[in-house]
Amino acid sequence: MIKAVIRRDSKGQIFEFEIKGHANYAQHGEDIVCAAVSALSQTVIIGLCDYLNIKCDFKIDSGYLHCKLPFELDKQKRLQADAVLETMVLGIKNIKEGYPSFVKLYEKEV
Repeated sequence: MIKAVIRRDSKGQIFEFEIKGHANYAQHGEDIVCAAVSALSQTVIIGLCDYLNIKCDFKIDSGYLHCKLPFELDKQKRLQADAVLETMVLGIKNIKEGYPSFVKLYEKEV
């Protein structure tokens, strides 16, 4: 099962997310659920780091992805990051709706 944890600050803004596990929907290399979540979450990191030039602290490994944003973002960068991150959450929710036995999503305010 894939477990996605989204951590939000007191304003409701995402500052960190972690995705771990494997869906086990199908065999390795044929698992469309794993592929969808992986593509979505890795694209978010590309968007944050390469497109928005935000220096995120991230780690990607087999069945594991963690990303933490810097706390000091100007208002414009924060708005842009919010758009990218909230789109990821919507995508994960959509995948979870189609495959509820294979994806869990937890949103936590820290």
